[in-house]
Amino acid sequence: MKATATAKKPKVVRGPRPATSDPLPVRLVPIDQIDPSPRNRTARNVEDLVESVREHGIQQPVKLRPKGERFEIVYGERRCRAAKAVGLKEVPATVEVLSDEEAHELRIVENACREDPHPLEEAEAYEALLAMKDGRGRRLHTADTLAKLVGRSPTYVYTRLKLTALGPGMREAFWRGQLTATTALLVARAVPPALQDEALAVLRDELDDPGEGEPFPAEDVADLVEQRYLTRLDRAPFSTGDAKLVPEAGACTKCPKRSGNQPRLFADETAVDTCTDLLCFRKKLAAHQERLASEVRASGGAVLTEHQSSTVFQGGRQLPWNSSYVDLDATCFEDPERRTWRRLLGDLCPAQTLASDAGGRPHALVGKVAAAMALAEAGVDFVRRQEPTAKGEEVSASPATPGARAKPSQAPADPAAAKAAAELRRATTTSLLSAVVAAAQARPLEDSTFARQVLDGMTHGGYHDAVVDAVRRRGLERDKGLAPEAVLKAHAAELDGPGIRALVLELAVGRGAYFAWASRYSDRLTAAAVAFGIDVSAVEKATEEELERRRAERIARKPRKAASAT
Repeated sequence: MKATATAKKPKVVRGPRPATSDPLPVRLVPIDQIDPSPRNRTARNVEDLVESVREHGIQQPVKLRPKGERFEIVYGERRCRAAKAVGLKEVPATVEVLSDEEAHELRIVENACREDPHPLEEAEAYEALLAMKDGRGRRLHTADTLAKLVGRSPTYVYTRLKLTALGPGMREAFWRGQLTATTALLVARAVPPALQDEALAVLRDELDDPGEGEPFPAEDVADLVEQRYLTRLDRAPFSTGDAKLVPEAGACTKCPKRSGNQPRLFADETAVDTCTDLLCFRKKLAAHQERLASEVRASGGAVLTEHQSSTVFQGGRQLPWNSSYVDLDATCFEDPERRTWRRLLGDLCPAQTLASDAGGRPHALVGKVAAAMALAEAGVDFVRRQEPTAKGEEVSASPATPGARAKPSQAPADPAAAKAAAELRRATTTSLLSAVVAAAQARPLEDSTFARQVLDGMTHGGYHDAVVDAVRRRGLERDKGLAPEAVLKAHAAELDGPGIRALVLELAVGRGAYFAWASRYSDRLTAAAVAFGIDVSAVEKATEEELERRRAERIARKPRKAASAT
């Protein structure tokens, strides 16, 4: 009987592969009989492996499966390419009969579990494994079973999978080394894909594009994400439980894009609940603003334009301490019960004004004078009000007996007693200020008490942006969730008298620098430079030269694409 020319093809085993099996023998396979897998991703950094293979050969066998008379690579694509590049005729390999699904699973697991893979490679490998289905269309893996397969924790797998939310531009920046695993995850968690190109452009513009292989500073990326893209739900102006605000989105409390509803992905977070879908958050913000605007107009109030709102908020996110408005949803700190102005005023609320802060959040405002007068007429006498008298003076209501709103039948407070209390308060204030000034003048020059009192006042009102910039400018470390004011106060506690005075000047001049609308630099900044004998033109020229030097370095570091394009 005539023997067959080829051995009988082994039967492919379907279903789960055995948990334990004998090691497969390693044999040498002619390299010209090996074909790459059509499902392998493009092998990166083959050049790095060529020199190692030339000197030491192939140290780890590749994995092959039979394909007719030839063999197909399951994993080891880079090793095979490097072997061809140095002229090897054979490579060590293990050969196993595998189905397409089994080969793909092994390929992905090996790529994900090899030593020091790129985080994005891991993410794409896990994503491919989760997408695998059996013959009936059922998924073969969940994140939990995948974690067991690759020997990682579920949290690790969830975190890596989140990196697949990066768009093409951010992924390329990640491959180039401009993003680290930490900063890439920050972006993937908080910035929707539709806004990632915008965020990348801001990073490259504001942070001076570091070029190939150099990452953006992690603190700066975190600040950008926090200030422009991360949305704290505890500060949302709308009700997070309102399912009717944007019906198709539903309530934030049940949304899977809320960090509190993703404990595995955000298990390492200590910050408060945030929304990770900025587009949806902005949609709700716009719907809430339109709802408020309708209510304000219906009650006879006014809705300010963007320019008018910017004037009211002075380019910040909170009302200046000396604003003529109060925020209805802000706490009235003169109220012993610390109620909001809205609760205090109730039905007596004057006509409202709707304005938006620098972050686009709407605020219902009322005039300070109108609010204080409305409360005073109702018998609430602990809120100070400034209203011009016939002589142009300011009269303050008595703080003597704080209490709730009086009933309509109650008689108003004794005018003579109120006037006497107001006069006492004004006189005492004058005396206290005189005593403080005299004590400050008597202190030695190196004493820092005066400057520390000024600094404490600055960090409590109107200086937030200047404080943030000072923290960044001085390179102070800021833990996630820690307010920049707290960071600066801790830093100030370590400064001596001259150091604390310099910090106060930095904040005072820095705050003024935000309002240079008509000139190149703010009047305060220019005046400070003149006072200290600083040549503004010389500083500007030196800064321009430094920026040009950095640009030239970036251009020199970027790979030339002309050769590859031809």
